[in-house]
Amino acid sequence: MEQTWKSRLDLLMRQKGFNMKSLSLKAELGETYVRDILKRGREPGVEKMRALAEVLGVRLNEIMNEPYTVTREDEDRGFREADAPEHVPFDEDSDNGWTEGWQARLPGGSAEVDARAGAGDGSSGQVLTLRSGGIQSGHLVTGEWVVPRAHLGTNPARVIFIPVIGTSMQPILNPSDVVAVDTTVSDIKDAEIYVIDEGDGPSVKRLRLNHDDNPRTVDIISENAAIPPKRRPAELVRVIGLVIGKWSRM
Repeated sequence: MEQTWKSRLDLLMRQKGFNMKSLSLKAELGETYVRDILKRGREPGVEKMRALAEVLGVRLNEIMNEPYTVTREDEDRGFREADAPEHVPFDEDSDNGWTEGWQARLPGGSAEVDARAGAGDGSSGQVLTLRSGGIQSGHLVTGEWVVPRAHLGTNPARVIFIPVIGTSMQPILNPSDVVAVDTTVSDIKDAEIYVIDEGDGPSVKRLRLNHDDNPRTVDIISENAAIPPKRRPAELVRVIGLVIGKWSRM
């Protein structure tokens, strides 16, 4: 039978000599927290689950999902080790099947999606449908990130992570980077970096509005000086979301 996070937590709790009440108290979560999440359907929070994992002497993902790797934000951003984003690759052999929507496996999880468009019915694994400008496209979910909401500044369920492909945004973004995208933002503001879709999958570009044009136009700008900007009617630029952060490999 497939293990769930509840069964793993219950097993670890018993192996470490705790019951639901004693584990809750040891983690300073009140008397009933563990009972509430195991027996009463309460949704667990990331930080509280992290507190339980610490008491049990394991990493959070040893309870919530396996396998896992951990990546860290640049130290200049001030992340503590406990706040490091956790990246959980999906098991290619899982039987997730086709889904119109996507549900996080980890509390507060955000989807990492394949930067290519065109995933559809029959695709292996979960598919996230992105809708913008009256158009929708399916993208394979290739992983899951958990970043504290305080660092994202928005609802993690509305954030997607997309790997950067190509060199068009160098030196700001490199091919090994992953960007966090707030999909609730569709309005274009001058000189911000967005993920847009021009018909061949998501791409990361800086957008600059030309307010004096009637109708208004938008310059689609690559940071790489070798690539000239493109000008398009503003109403035809399909914005998937605003880039709110990046993670870089050293």
